[in-house]
Amino acid sequence: MKYVWKAIWFIQALIARLIPMILFFAAHAVGEVYSYNWNPLQFLDLKNLPGMYGSYLFLYGALGLIILILFFMKLPIIARVMTVGILFSQLQFFLARYDAYIYGNTDSNPYYRFYMSILFSVILGFVLQVMWRLILQGLRQGRYKLTMSAARRRQGKPARKSTKKQSA
Repeated sequence: MKYVWKAIWFIQALIARLIPMILFFAAHAVGEVYSYNWNPLQFLDLKNLPGMYGSYLFLYGALGLIILILFFMKLPIIARVMTVGILFSQLQFFLARYDAYIYGNTDSNPYYRFYMSILFSVILGFVLQVMWRLILQGLRQGRYKLTMSAARRRQGKPARKSTKKQSA
């Protein structure tokens, strides 16, 4: 029975970690409908969905799998920052496309900002994860040193002397 519960836990964890990828696809679909590129009635035929997404199908699939792997590698800060950053870049992307459609502004290129925002979210997530790990490691070392010095004081032993040779 123990192995059945482990399998159920693994399936549940996998599904929960696929939520960002599903959010990316849903946000893209809402954005395309919002910017008047897709007809909402096309969603009734599920066979059209892969063709509607085009190359974004691979982009969001790859980003979703990267986030899934990051969660399983116990790097949740990178994964969460990436998820929020990608959703924010999708919002910017579709608002820029909507403005281009409504106001006829064809001079701006929303794709560069979209991809750079995604890259920035990956870099920011990595930096925040590293900083968090360094802070936790520093706290652990500080707590260890405090514990060791308190234990020495209780035992009445002097603190450790330096092993460097002193020149006279």
